[in-house]
Amino acid sequence: MTDLILVSELATNNNKKIGLITLNSAKTLNALNQEMINSLYGQLVRWRDNSDVTCIFMNAQEGKAFCAGGDVRSLRQAALNGDQKAVVSFFEKEYLLDYLIHSYPKPIICWGNGFIMGGGIGLMAGADFRVVTDISVLAMPEVSIGLYPDVGGSWLLGRLPAGIGLFMALTGCRLNPADAMYLGMANRFVDHAFHNNVLESLQQADWSEDNPYTKVYQVVQQYADNSAGWLPYSKIREHRDLIETLMSLPSLPEIMDALRSLDTNCEWLQSARDTALKGSPLSAAISYQQLKRTQHMSLKEVFQSELVLSVNTVMKGDFCEGVRAMLVDKDRDPQWRYRSVTEIDPVELESLFASD
Repeated sequence: MTDLILVSELATNNNKKIGLITLNSAKTLNALNQEMINSLYGQLVRWRDNSDVTCIFMNAQEGKAFCAGGDVRSLRQAALNGDQKAVVSFFEKEYLLDYLIHSYPKPIICWGNGFIMGGGIGLMAGADFRVVTDISVLAMPEVSIGLYPDVGGSWLLGRLPAGIGLFMALTGCRLNPADAMYLGMANRFVDHAFHNNVLESLQQADWSEDNPYTKVYQVVQQYADNSAGWLPYSKIREHRDLIETLMSLPSLPEIMDALRSLDTNCEWLQSARDTALKGSPLSAAISYQQLKRTQHMSLKEVFQSELVLSVNTVMKGDFCEGVRAMLVDKDRDPQWRYRSVTEIDPVELESLFASD
């Protein structure tokens, strides 16, 4: 087990155990690398098959983030080296981990304190109890690095209220705890001050009942009820009608033109608009197409489609340039392959969705 992932088993009053996973790479905002993904997967499988373990609690060491995404620097280097095998392995293992969480037979509590972005949302989305705290910030900001919302994002965003998933994909907009609750991306708001109390209450709970979900519900809900007064207001709820109007336009070029023309005094909308206009046009087109293509797919089919698309986007799209500009050289001046979505070669775009 890597020291980037800390694992322990907390004893309870009924000789049951709580599996505790702590992401432990605060310096990188707990960005998931291959070693961390492999460790998480292996540990979850072991606990799945251990009848003494009654539930799983995922969290991170104190810091700014639960998990701010994947280790895109290493992915970029693999792509620059022409090592497609390493790129395939990374996404394959990450998506297997995310699917395991979605289909896990025991309750999983994800304590999403701080930044939850990209791969962090992949970890959180399948958990039964998706907890956001007073400092949680969620986003799928892949358009800024030449990728698209993967880790099951096609499935998750495609099931949000009309237009909001596409808006998140195109703008990388940041969600506060109230936004996450409103959209169902989180289902509990608990003040982070209660973190240790929740763990202690889980340990003291009576696990002799047949259904552990009931016990986790009772514990987590108690602290959610005590935190309700601190929930901020939702920007998504406030601007839902405008977002739906913008995203319902009949083509991507028209949507981008509408964003470009958006005149607003709201800083949150201004930031979303500016991110969309500075982001990769190719990534915007990928996101637009992927959400259409996966509209009626099962979660498993979505992950299979994302595996093909993610590998192709990293190897042949704007990903390497985006990561260079935003995270390596940090000049924040990416030279995208296309200047606008109207210039994109439809043949090249289609090739990204095709397996070799």
